[in-house]
Amino acid sequence: MGFVVIAEPDEVNAARIKTILDSLDKDFSYALVGSAEAAIQLVEQNTTDVFIADMQMPVIKGTELFSMIEMMSPETIRIVMTDGARIADTVAFMNECRTFKIIIKPCRVADDLMAPIRAAFRYKEQLERAAGQEQEQETAYSMTEQAYLEHRRMWLMRASNNKRAQDVLAELMKVNLSFSDMEAERKERLGRWYVWIVSEYINCVSCGTGEFKTAAEGLAAFGNKPEQQEYFELRCTADEVVDPERMNEVTYILRIITGLCKDILNGYRIMAILEPMEKVYVLRVRIQMYKDSFRIKNTTMREGLSRATELAIDALGYKSVVMNKEQETIFNLALRR
Repeated sequence: MGFVVIAEPDEVNAARIKTILDSLDKDFSYALVGSAEAAIQLVEQNTTDVFIADMQMPVIKGTELFSMIEMMSPETIRIVMTDGARIADTVAFMNECRTFKIIIKPCRVADDLMAPIRAAFRYKEQLERAAGQEQEQETAYSMTEQAYLEHRRMWLMRASNNKRAQDVLAELMKVNLSFSDMEAERKERLGRWYVWIVSEYINCVSCGTGEFKTAAEGLAAFGNKPEQQEYFELRCTADEVVDPERMNEVTYILRIITGLCKDILNGYRIMAILEPMEKVYVLRVRIQMYKDSFRIKNTTMREGLSRATELAIDALGYKSVVMNKEQETIFNLALRR
């Protein structure tokens, strides 16, 4: 059974985390502490699979804490928590401390907390499988040139994506976060929505694995909740391996589209199809809604959240076509190969 250490000095958010974790069936145990010192002691004394801590800790700086955890237990997957108020600082922190994922607090739903944790365990399993395969080789230097180039390409892709995240998000915030003329409620709601979109960009595009199967499973866990009349399915029309960078972008797009539907609708059906073509990947998304199913009754608020989501997708630089019909929206996007 896996073990997770969580350091959260804020008592209110710590109580929320405990409530979420204790209410779920999970295949790991956890320890929740309020100080960096207690977290360090736990990591020293236990084999820790995942470490989660706030970006700003009392006594010990967040960067110092994450650096210490990395030195003490390099194999531990590290996740940072933040309120998302300072996006540039968060991206810089993730780059400096090499964290795997980000959790924006307070967590709105259980999946906001559990999705990064599950992703961390999947990533750790991948690393362990890779390490086991390397040990079976006669020497650590027997990695083929192709495998070496693939590893190098993945690391360069992540470094490039971190820089791209800063550029895209800076443009996104500059164009769309002018709240001066909005009423307080809409300003607060849109602000929270942008914080969530930013966290999804970082988690999906900058830190995603790029694997279709992993992405499809994660999206289904997030968006397919039949008991709530929420249905989601992702298919690929070909058996070929999708480019990891494009797959991360597809995951990001589908996450924020699904998140929007969860936020404004009482139930939906989403069918997403990814079609690899000669020069592009075509993403087709059909969204069906139930009659009179709006969770948010304020039309202006719904339009604001929808427009913010469209602009977040447009910030990737791809051409998209949206067709709105009665109780149905069809979204088509072409991503370069």
